[in-house]
Amino acid sequence: MTLQGRASIVPYGGDGPSTWFAMYTCDECGFASLGRIEVNDIEHLMVAYANRPNARYVDSDRTFENLREAVEWYANGPDADVDWYPVKGMGKEYEDVPTDIASAASEAYSCFFINANRAAVLLARTTIEAIAKDKGITKGYLSDKIDEMAKQGIVTDQLRDEAHEIRHLGNDMAHGDLNVEVNEEDAEDILGFLDSVIDYVYQQPMAIEKRKRLREARKRRSKS
Repeated sequence: MTLQGRASIVPYGGDGPSTWFAMYTCDECGFASLGRIEVNDIEHLMVAYANRPNARYVDSDRTFENLREAVEWYANGPDADVDWYPVKGMGKEYEDVPTDIASAASEAYSCFFINANRAAVLLARTTIEAIAKDKGITKGYLSDKIDEMAKQGIVTDQLRDEAHEIRHLGNDMAHGDLNVEVNEEDAEDILGFLDSVIDYVYQQPMAIEKRKRLREARKRRSKS
């Protein structure tokens, strides 16, 4: 997420924690979200801001403008603790992918964006099984279906391994092992693996087909 514009503070008396709001855009989909930033220790934040690399001498002044810039610096950093609004997650669009598979994968992203990481992983697992079914592979456990997809050349050996990673973590959720932690990094990795499978199985072949059609159309035009 990338901060856009300036942060605005909720009416504030000057002491204790403060609440700020700022607009962000998603680096993946481009949609806007409102971020709510809580600053519990203003003094600590101002010191960190004044001592950051390439800080200016005047950044140590205790002015409201410096406080606002310190909040924006923190809010745009990797360690910012931000609550997102709207809470409803944004899905991801998948071109050239069967509607039901694209819908499930997009819903997995919607779960991820509201920190429903277990649900994101479960949907990713479901999507892998749906891909196998779409390719006519319906017998056996999901592990067997993934191996059969690799055997038939539907996925590469590397993508087979990625699909198995989706299956492994998804199985923990599906079988009620809720003591297994699924954090943001876990879910992000799983969704990345899912995207790789979808891209290879559906999107790359269609992209190649489109290029072939364009090339053939150019040939026809050059002969006319």
